[in-house]
Amino acid sequence: MVEFPAEFEIGGRQVGRRHPCLVIAEAGVNHFGDLDKAYALVDLAVAAGADVFKTQHFCTDRLIGPSSPEWRDRLRPKEVSNDAIAAMAARCREKGILFLCTPHDDVALNFLDQELGVPAFKIGSGEVENWPHLADVARRGKPVILSTGMYEMPQIRRAIAVMAENGCPALAVLHCVTSYPADPSIVNLSVMKQIEALFPGPVGYSDHTTGTAVPLAAVALGATVIEKHITIDRDVPNAQDWKVSCDPSNFGRFVADIREIEAARGGYPKQLAPAEQVSMAWARKSLTAARTIAAGTIVTAEMLIAQRPGTGVPGARLPEFLGRPALRTIAAGEIMTEAMIGPAPVKP
Repeated sequence: MVEFPAEFEIGGRQVGRRHPCLVIAEAGVNHFGDLDKAYALVDLAVAAGADVFKTQHFCTDRLIGPSSPEWRDRLRPKEVSNDAIAAMAARCREKGILFLCTPHDDVALNFLDQELGVPAFKIGSGEVENWPHLADVARRGKPVILSTGMYEMPQIRRAIAVMAENGCPALAVLHCVTSYPADPSIVNLSVMKQIEALFPGPVGYSDHTTGTAVPLAAVALGATVIEKHITIDRDVPNAQDWKVSCDPSNFGRFVADIREIEAARGGYPKQLAPAEQVSMAWARKSLTAARTIAAGTIVTAEMLIAQRPGTGVPGARLPEFLGRPALRTIAAGEIMTEAMIGPAPVKP
């Protein structure tokens, strides 16, 4: 097992199993090159209560080779300048939310690291087996969040090793399925446990399904980081991220659901909650006379019934009352007590 800390800090926010799930609002390229739309996405992340606003930075011609001119043409309108990325980061500072960004090339990485001073890096799934890029990011000496869509387990193991070998101080690994949208039947959330078996750091999930059920299930299973795309627009041609995104109608509810689930997840030994102790009086049952029992009658099982409220003797003590005489007449419906019955008759 590669040694990485079980928890670490990003911009003052603790990440790890003992801390609230880090919720990343992934704007990606859903600003479509429009800075005002990017600001609206920041505001959406803030209003919903997300911990991080994240976008992506790239030069289209460096990211996509000339062999794919159509892909270049499709992505180029979504490219933004260094100044626009800096403006998004400034908006995040103003609104009090962490800013992160995925660099897709070395130029973007240098800008984010040296000029913008981001507190951590996110590496997208598309860097699978691009070990030189992972090594370059690791050498920056900042925490890294790594998505592993399109990876197999040996590649995940190798990626973690590359990060460690190149001095990455802290790492979180996210299970991911790179499909837009990803059908829930192929998500296989159990992979998070497989990653935990070989990696001591935080493990989470980056979601590409159309709804919120799957990432919420990931939280229930212990994810410490959740990344979910957000958008303002839908039905955008030549785009795919909006298909797997939350929007203003449901992102706030999604984050609230995460907080409820992680509160319910617990992790401590089974014990009575204070609220349950209050409920015991009405919800449990007590041994009660099923019919009138005359004084001197030997009590049998048919004479007693377990009924609410639970303020008396529990049903588990039924055998203690059997074969013993009633010391007085016990009215039907009375809750049984020890004082109502005498000792069992001595057998000759």
